[in-house]
Amino acid sequence: MPVYRAVTPESIEQDVAKLSRFEYTDYLFLARQTKSGLYDLPAVYTQDSYENLAWLYGRETPSVPTVSLFLHVDKAVDGAPWGSVTLLDYQTAARDVETFSKLPLAERDRHIKLMCKRWTRNARYCTILDVIQYLRTGEVK
Repeated sequence: MPVYRAVTPESIEQDVAKLSRFEYTDYLFLARQTKSGLYDLPAVYTQDSYENLAWLYGRETPSVPTVSLFLHVDKAVDGAPWGSVTLLDYQTAARDVETFSKLPLAERDRHIKLMCKRWTRNARYCTILDVIQYLRTGEVK
């Protein structure tokens, strides 16, 4: 079983800085090998953008553990973002991005809103052990 490798502190610091700017309320977070990335959804769903290519990069190597999360920021408390985190199956999310990034802008925007709604309202409950296992392997059980 492949084991997820820890992300470098510098990579996480960049993501935290981006999140702390409160530019968006919804993000996709990706951690693969020693790198991580925090991306806004419209950029991920824009075909051939840096964010799109970075998100899709790992779909060809399913043996490499990849952590993918949907982050929804509800509010700020003492300058820190608060919200919900949804564990995603990376391969499923990557297929969705690959398929829907080819659509015209209006259709992509509609799809992004639908996915945000689905990920925030239909989040699957899981145990803390499930989360730890996910962070270890990048696989949703």
